[in-house]
Amino acid sequence: MPTMQSRHDARQGGFTIVELVVVAGLLGMLIYSLATLSTQGGDAQQYANRINRATELTQDIIDQVRGELVSSVRLFGDDAEGEANLALVDLDGQPPPLAGTRLPTIRSDLSVRADTAGDEITGNSLFFARLAWTDRFECTSGDEYLVDVYRWNYYYLTVEGDGPTPGSSVGLNLVRFESEPLVSAESIGRIADTGDRAEVLAHLRDGTPDATGVSHARSYVVWRRGALPSAAGALQGITSTGGVSASPTDGRGGWAIVPSEGVLRGLLSYRYHSVVTNYGPTSQGVSRYSVMSASGGGFPHGLEVQIVGPSNGRQTLFHLIVASTNNRGQRAWSDAQVVIDARDL
Repeated sequence: MPTMQSRHDARQGGFTIVELVVVAGLLGMLIYSLATLSTQGGDAQQYANRINRATELTQDIIDQVRGELVSSVRLFGDDAEGEANLALVDLDGQPPPLAGTRLPTIRSDLSVRADTAGDEITGNSLFFARLAWTDRFECTSGDEYLVDVYRWNYYYLTVEGDGPTPGSSVGLNLVRFESEPLVSAESIGRIADTGDRAEVLAHLRDGTPDATGVSHARSYVVWRRGALPSAAGALQGITSTGGVSASPTDGRGGWAIVPSEGVLRGLLSYRYHSVVTNYGPTSQGVSRYSVMSASGGGFPHGLEVQIVGPSNGRQTLFHLIVASTNNRGQRAWSDAQVVIDARDL
């Protein structure tokens, strides 16, 4: 029979089954806690990264719009001129604008403000003409001429994936249309010598080097800023001999302003982001300035545009909300806006 001393020595040499079970349980709880903290920390880091990415993309787009608007020469709104010119934008085969897309109503007597029902000025697209470059050309006569060349830019929403869907804040992309070069009719009109004018127009059509040795894209259209497209001389085609025609001269079937490149792509394509839809949570800031509508494709979603102030000092509000399409955990998003001074000549 073991003595009291031998039982005491055996206990000092190891653990009982109960003690081992308790220790194993405590270790398991500790490992689980550490794993949970690690997972939560990783999720938080990923969420922070998605927020940073959404913020970067939103700011990149706003910076691009700002950079273009500083050279604007004409802002188009929801009126006869704006709608007539927008109808010329050739989007055949391109991402179609969201149903119900609206240009802002230009108001020279107002400043940026929130709309009220029956007094709306906010749009969810932006359409303007900007100075692309000023061409300097020396004719064989020795005379030099400066000719302004414009491009039209059109920012609009298009459906991405399933489009705006109840319960989802994503489903829209933002498309940027940039037109072919448009030669200033005013600049051409200032060239009094018919021979020099023909030389300049032929140079612009052929895209030959200018007086500084720089070659620009070929230009086939002369555009009169501020005129309705239906007005005589508002649009003219440049012929191969340096003349002008009332009809297009490069084979197009009728007047249509084509994009400077081929197929357009949304600015958020392959970036795993979307313009926020009307179905996003209130905290994301949709319809900050406009009256929300569910008709058509919905309005405004995460893009709001206002153009206010006198023509010599227009202010353009550009409000954009972008969300990550990564649906793991909390949805990351960015809400940014800017008011840009722009010329409307």
